[in-house]
Amino acid sequence: MKLNKIGVVLLALPAIALALSFKSNFNPNENLFTYQGKSYKPGDTVYGYKSYTKLVVGDNDAPLLLGVPHDGTVVGDPEIPETGTTGRDINTLPLAFEIASNFKSATKKKPWIVINTIARKRVDPNTFPNEVDKRYTDADAKETYLSYHSLLSAARAQMAMVQKTGKGALFLDLHGQAHSYQSAQPYLSVSGKMLSSKFIDQTELGYGLSNYAISQSDEYLNRLADSSSIAAIAKAHPSVPFSELIRGPYSFGGLLEAQKVVAVPGTVIKTLEQNSALFGTDANGNAKKRPYFNGGYCTRKYGTALLGLTVGLGDNISAIKAETPGITVRNNEPIRTVAAERFCRAIISFLNKWYGYQYVIK
Repeated sequence: MKLNKIGVVLLALPAIALALSFKSNFNPNENLFTYQGKSYKPGDTVYGYKSYTKLVVGDNDAPLLLGVPHDGTVVGDPEIPETGTTGRDINTLPLAFEIASNFKSATKKKPWIVINTIARKRVDPNTFPNEVDKRYTDADAKETYLSYHSLLSAARAQMAMVQKTGKGALFLDLHGQAHSYQSAQPYLSVSGKMLSSKFIDQTELGYGLSNYAISQSDEYLNRLADSSSIAAIAKAHPSVPFSELIRGPYSFGGLLEAQKVVAVPGTVIKTLEQNSALFGTDANGNAKKRPYFNGGYCTRKYGTALLGLTVGLGDNISAIKAETPGITVRNNEPIRTVAAERFCRAIISFLNKWYGYQYVIK
């Protein structure tokens, strides 16, 4: 098996190979990750089914796992048929690598990164299990889906084993959204200029809570901690109202805001307001709410939710989904460079505040 370093990965993102299965014979005293009887060091790449999925191995005690399920462009060989209609989350993969590079520089810990390279219309790792057999009748599509989850599960299991007596870790599922206004609106570019765009400048943070729940009062939200993908964080801080974890100044949204990233929910945009001028009207003439993605299957499955149709895992690795805008986070390299620094500082602040780490924020 060919083992590539992360630098090689950056030069050959589409090329990924070989189906593997996880075996939990990890020795916590060794700096190795074991998968299908083979050992990997931090920075190595474990390849999934037919070059279509891969896992970049992080440091054993790195408290960050990044997921990139929707930036793929590969069609497969033979070609995997399209069974979906939603397009690619463009540039979320280079964004993930840029965040990982900043995180390694600041903390000396290399994050884990799990990647799907097949185009989203052909294979979507966020597909719920009860839809898999119906959607993926093509064998390669189903095996790719299963491979992504095998690698993600393996990485998370490794982290959970190390963090069992540790502080815990965060799974950040990276996505891209293209929500738009009725007409162009002003926004502040990463260079500090006022520009305008129909695309909505907001990073939507999903915790597995419904759009309805996000729009309710703090009192209502405070009752939903166990239904969220960050239930373990709430459990570790019982004196903190859960609403503070979702839209307080030290929520992930609040910490992103401190880095000049517009976040929903956060301290500024706490709920999904109705506004016909900005978001239009529905078929009945009612004002539409601010658009928002609340987190898909991966966020729910690989977080710590205790309640709901999809529950997480009973450990200290919580999950947040980040749906990022192109105009201030992903669109080109200069934008990503600034955005990745901002995201990294927010992630470290979040880990320091709620997990008890003491990383220096650069």
